[in-house]
Amino acid sequence: MNKKISAFILSSLLSICPIFAQTGTAKQAIKNETDLLKQPAFFQGLAISVEVGAPLAHLVGADALTNEAGVRFNFKNKYFPIAEVGYSKYDTTNEDTQIHFKTKAPYFRLGMDINMLKNKLQENRLFAGFRVGYSTYKFDIDGPNMTDPVWGDTGPLFYENIASNRLWLEIVFGLESEILKHFHMGFSLRYKHKLHEKTPLEANPYFIPGFGHTDNGFRATYNLYFDLTRKIKNKNID
Repeated sequence: MNKKISAFILSSLLSICPIFAQTGTAKQAIKNETDLLKQPAFFQGLAISVEVGAPLAHLVGADALTNEAGVRFNFKNKYFPIAEVGYSKYDTTNEDTQIHFKTKAPYFRLGMDINMLKNKLQENRLFAGFRVGYSTYKFDIDGPNMTDPVWGDTGPLFYENIASNRLWLEIVFGLESEILKHFHMGFSLRYKHKLHEKTPLEANPYFIPGFGHTDNGFRATYNLYFDLTRKIKNKNID
């Protein structure tokens, strides 16, 4: 009799195990569905950014010394309007032509990044965006004797304080992840395209602060972000 009772109890337990398993699966499904019905609060905070790639490149031999910082807003962890400002200094002599070029000036950019990941509740981001940049600057250029191609006169190449400016567009793609609480690390690849430029009559610039070398092309940035405010709250969608 005891064996029959034990067998009955064991068979009953085995029969309800799938029910518990199904219940657990159902609870997880409900949780997942509930998470999908959540979204970040509208204002997620304010962050400052520092571009560290350019200073590191200068330390290992790059001619340009650039320092850049930005202020970025976070709306719904999806939209990130940003303002960037920097100061760039370039001083180098071409080994082949012996032409010396020097400039230094501030620049600024305005734009926005959009988080492309579906899950907006996490702190890792895949983003695409744009910037509009502008720099007004002066440059010096000098070099060995040059022959005028029209008049045939020969004389030294020497110009100072040539004024110029450039307006450009940047298309941005990048990744960002949280490395510590309140700190993010981000890498971006930017395609820079000239929109407008004041072309000097005396000589063409070799480097534009904020843009880089004069041709359109890709540039990379490496940024650190610090969240000044932390208002990440979830709310149910009505």
